[in-house]
Amino acid sequence: MNFFKKLFSSNKDESNESNSDSESPKIKEVYREDYFQNRFIETDIYENLTIIEGCIKMIESYYLDNNIEKIISNPINHPSNLDQVVEEGMGFHRYCQSFGQEDSQIIFILAYAFAEFLIKENNFKFYKDNEPEFPLRSITLKLEVNGAVLSLYPFEYSLKVLNNESKFESLYEKLKTQTQSMPNLKDDFMNNLKENIK
Repeated sequence: MNFFKKLFSSNKDESNESNSDSESPKIKEVYREDYFQNRFIETDIYENLTIIEGCIKMIESYYLDNNIEKIISNPINHPSNLDQVVEEGMGFHRYCQSFGQEDSQIIFILAYAFAEFLIKENNFKFYKDNEPEFPLRSITLKLEVNGAVLSLYPFEYSLKVLNNESKFESLYEKLKTQTQSMPNLKDDFMNNLKENIK
């Protein structure tokens, strides 16, 4: 049931997102610092608190209205809980539609809830992309570990979850594994520099 395919039909390339599903991290791109700073604008996800509060309240309301017990009691936007609202009860998509919300708003709610969890629990940073490759990549989460940066597109991933192509919990488990095995680019750079000096 791919009810969002028409909504963002120009988003054909999922190569970057599929990389996040692989077991070992791979270096995909190298950015100069000035290019990165011009393209990606770090933003405080809490600058408009009503947005995050509204997303969380929709998830809370879903649990109450469907009389479902949360898998994880706190935080409510834990990936397991987000998967649960998509799959159990009437389904989050139909629930939100009953309030007159469009598909893009439903994706937004899940994406922001998931992003807020990763920011709070795993120190990801929230960026707006001035040059998004696709419509669903206008925001990105990035985590810097020893000079390497792990990127995630929450809108794009939320669409995959709503289309039953993936799960938030699966991505979260892979992120935890990948952050532990990311290359140490700072050490690699220094080692290469030492080798070249010899």
